[in-house]
Amino acid sequence: MTALFTRRDYEALPETMRVHLLDGVLVKDDVPRFGHQRIQMRIVHALIRLLGVEHVAAAPVAVIIDDLNVFEPDIVVLEEPPPDDAKDVGVPLAVIEILSPSTRARDREFKTRRYLGLGVKEVWLVDPDSQSVEVFDLDGSRVAGGDESARSRAIEGFVLVPGELFARPDRR
Repeated sequence: MTALFTRRDYEALPETMRVHLLDGVLVKDDVPRFGHQRIQMRIVHALIRLLGVEHVAAAPVAVIIDDLNVFEPDIVVLEEPPPDDAKDVGVPLAVIEILSPSTRARDREFKTRRYLGLGVKEVWLVDPDSQSVEVFDLDGSRVAGGDESARSRAIEGFVLVPGELFARPDRR
């Protein structure tokens, strides 16, 4: 039988080692592609304009689920900023994951329900392939695509329009 890693093992890893702890297994993600980063920065920029830099954090940032699960979401929205020396952000108000081929199933089926079970109010799944945004909360989920607006119920004034979010920049 293989020994499981715990939160303590995760916390002993070097800061530069980007991994998730999923049911006691360390899982390393591929480096995000540029399109993923562009989408992430657009969302971060919108959130910072709305909430200020103290309430928004982008990966790498740790969210501790339990002793065998520590996730590193793409973006978190915080009700209260943690101390500067904190290794994790506590329970975020909202989590945003940008799906990729290697993380799609895990983000949707494994991590979303655990985030909500922890007390996260909303989990946003941003899907570059379908160019849609799906928002999960305890009442279920809602999907927006094209010019439809995805509106937050937990973050007053936060709206994403997939058609704008996924628009390719002009090449001049």
